[in-house]
Amino acid sequence: MSEINNFDNVPVFPRAGLLEILQEKSIRIRALFLCDIIATNLAFLISLSLATGTFPFAEGLILQMGLLTVIAIFLLPKLVVYRANLRFVSLGDLVSVGVATAAVVVAFGLTLAMTAAPMPPVRALAILLFVQTALLSAPRLAMRSPDLRSGLRTTLGRYGPSRVTEPVLLIGRGTACDLFLRSLRTQPSLAYRPVGIIDDMSDTTGTFIHGIPILGDYNDCSAVVANLANRKVKVDRIILTEPLTRQATIALEPLLEWARAEGIAVSQLPGLSALRPLPSEVGLGTINVSELLDRQEARVDYAAIQRLIHGRRVMVTGAGGSIGSELVRQIASLKPSELTLIENCELNSYQIDMDLARHFPYVLRHSYICCIRDKTRLKEIFRRHRPELVFNAAALKHVPIVECNPCEGVLTNAIGARNVADLAAETGSMAMIQISTDKAVNTSNVMGATKRVAEMYCQALDRKLPTRFMTVRFGNVLGSSGSLVPLFKKQIDEGGPLTVTDPRMTRFFMTIREAVELTLLASASGLQHTTLQGQIMVLDMGKPIRIMSLAERMIGLAGLVPGRDIEIKTVGIRPGEKLFEELFDAREMRSESPVEGILVATAEGRRLEDMQKAIASLEIAARRGDAAAVISQLSQIVPGYASAAIGDAKAVLPATVVPSSLAQPGPAFAANQAEVM
Repeated sequence: MSEINNFDNVPVFPRAGLLEILQEKSIRIRALFLCDIIATNLAFLISLSLATGTFPFAEGLILQMGLLTVIAIFLLPKLVVYRANLRFVSLGDLVSVGVATAAVVVAFGLTLAMTAAPMPPVRALAILLFVQTALLSAPRLAMRSPDLRSGLRTTLGRYGPSRVTEPVLLIGRGTACDLFLRSLRTQPSLAYRPVGIIDDMSDTTGTFIHGIPILGDYNDCSAVVANLANRKVKVDRIILTEPLTRQATIALEPLLEWARAEGIAVSQLPGLSALRPLPSEVGLGTINVSELLDRQEARVDYAAIQRLIHGRRVMVTGAGGSIGSELVRQIASLKPSELTLIENCELNSYQIDMDLARHFPYVLRHSYICCIRDKTRLKEIFRRHRPELVFNAAALKHVPIVECNPCEGVLTNAIGARNVADLAAETGSMAMIQISTDKAVNTSNVMGATKRVAEMYCQALDRKLPTRFMTVRFGNVLGSSGSLVPLFKKQIDEGGPLTVTDPRMTRFFMTIREAVELTLLASASGLQHTTLQGQIMVLDMGKPIRIMSLAERMIGLAGLVPGRDIEIKTVGIRPGEKLFEELFDAREMRSESPVEGILVATAEGRRLEDMQKAIASLEIAARRGDAAAVISQLSQIVPGYASAAIGDAKAVLPATVVPSSLAQPGPAFAANQAEVM
């Protein structure tokens, strides 16, 4: 079976010719080369002494040493890595020294045999091979860390079956990069191909660690990007091999902005002290969710997004959630003049605020604990900051929970969205962007119906007011909190089983980063093209994916075999769920938008006055805790919901009552948490 080397196709070759060695600016490299030439001649004298038993002042010795020197000068630069970082010399580097020595000895012997030069004893040449290898290796070993126990395993490690590898750029200290590169050689499951290293030390630029070039230090980001572009080197992922300090984060900001613009993922290696339940490590400590998609992630027009955000006052509700926090991070990277965060959960608010303080300390930010249901508190914040752009990502998203708590779902998803929209118009915002879900389409559950009400209200406002009210609809995002991927990962770590509701169930998926980038791009497009007024922008999510296939793929990515190592258990569909989701309602007309990756849904909609009255009645029923009245009114507002809802109205419990099956989550509740936010 063919094998793969994780370091194949490295774009910069560490070996060089004599001319390159002589032109090297590094004194260390030239000194090492001179040392090798001297060591070669010394090895020849020692080998002659050992072979003859006398000091080798024989006839023709000067001619022999001159010939050996010339051969070594031309062969050694071609076969030995002189630019290797001597702190991280591996057994592979020493093997190259042995190969170079053998080539020099063979060439020396053949040259003597074909000329009239005196021929030393054959046993002297055999001894020369070993002595020269030892003398050339000695200075390299002297500079190397004493721990050579993993050398043989590093060089002779198997690389596994041939497959596509992901080109990665490493950032971190040499020691951390050294450990990661060694792990690539010993773990066949890690399909990463390093193409370069950015070190924290400036004097290592131009050297190599295990054959991978150090392209620059943290302050050379612009030069590194230019270097990669000139050499047409593709990078799909940047890997931080260790946590970054605040100063390092600031220094690396140009590189991280470039990565965001190019759609390059940035990952953090787990610390050496991080313990995991499974003995086999899976990639970077978290599953690469993009590998779960059957398509390439979308690339977006970064310039358009930057024009939308740069220098503007931006507000994000639900700022600590999965979608909200990614929105906040991407918006912060685009340098808004002010960023206002609204979050109902104290822990989420703390975490996103600390994240911004670490990675985007230059962004003026204001963080508030606030529920979007509380219009009085919300109004105070809006009037204080008067945001130009408002992103409403706050929502109750879990279908079974909202199904059993319809009043709470209405108060957050419908009434809260109405509050945000009304205040955006009142304070003169340029645009309000409502984050919606495919569960609002032809819905059969309360969560989808409440999100559909929010869509319809924003459509009505957009057709009547100068402020733009844009709705962006998409399906499930991979890796969001409480969703499918974290659940399956937890179940894999615990040894299984993975719980799937129904083998036939399918869902649309995209990564969080992709969803947020397209949301920002859709927002920019909506401001530029007024013809989109009253229309819903729908992200193109490709084809739906079977949940069963996703479970099997995650088990495979963990290096395990479905059914043998990890069981997959079917537990049944939960309240409110459908076997498949749709991106367009039966009453909507689908069309293309001016932007690739974004589609448009056009519906007839309802008058603003009618929506205001309907939502006011819905609010009264929800605040009264009348679940049956809430569902009845939702069925009157949302087209198509009545057939699925009216028959179940009597079975829905008030918001204060939670069934025991939900109070203590079991497999039926844990399965398929593939929600949208």
